[in-house]
Amino acid sequence: MSKMPQPMTQQMLKTLTDPVRRRLFDFVFASGKPVGRDEAAAAAGISRTLAAYHLDNLGEAGLLAISYARKQGKTGPGAGRPAKLYAPAHQEVSLNVPPRNYRLLGSLLATAAASDDSGVVLRALLAAARSEGIELGESGKDLLDLLHELGYEPVQEENGDITMANCPFHLVARHQTEMVCSMNRELLSGVLTGCRCDARRAELNPAEGRCCVVIHPEA
Repeated sequence: MSKMPQPMTQQMLKTLTDPVRRRLFDFVFASGKPVGRDEAAAAAGISRTLAAYHLDNLGEAGLLAISYARKQGKTGPGAGRPAKLYAPAHQEVSLNVPPRNYRLLGSLLATAAASDDSGVVLRALLAAARSEGIELGESGKDLLDLLHELGYEPVQEENGDITMANCPFHLVARHQTEMVCSMNRELLSGVLTGCRCDARRAELNPAEGRCCVVIHPEA
């Protein structure tokens, strides 16, 4: 009897149970740019050959996107073969047992709020986001740790800014961008208020490939 093919999400989950593959995946995700086998191997403390094997497995599972490029500064004859590069896959993966569809629920609620010409629903949403943020901030957790838990993948920049490499509401934001960005700002403003980070402020500053909100040190 032939085996039924596994859903892709289950294959992804099984792939990440290997600790070496998880270290490699976390490194690639945190890099913010395509990385090669050599730097991934060095970060994980393994050989280049073993890193290549696991990186390719992550690519086959749909967790990493694979591309090819020549080393910077080398072009034309003698430049060598293009290097294999790995970056986080753009698709969003969610595994719920039994199946749930919270993305659809969020999309429907956002569409309903956007259809309310009076603005009452939007104001209620933003107020709820700020209130929830305050409650989360009052948990006593470190700000960066809390942002990680919320799925923002915060990055501490040299100038003191905190940028977010990920938007936890990305799929809904694609269709209701202005609403979700405003909600993000209110949620994070509430977090700053709750954790008494008075020297910081959340500001809308959209850019490609990251969350629309940046947390600045107060001038």
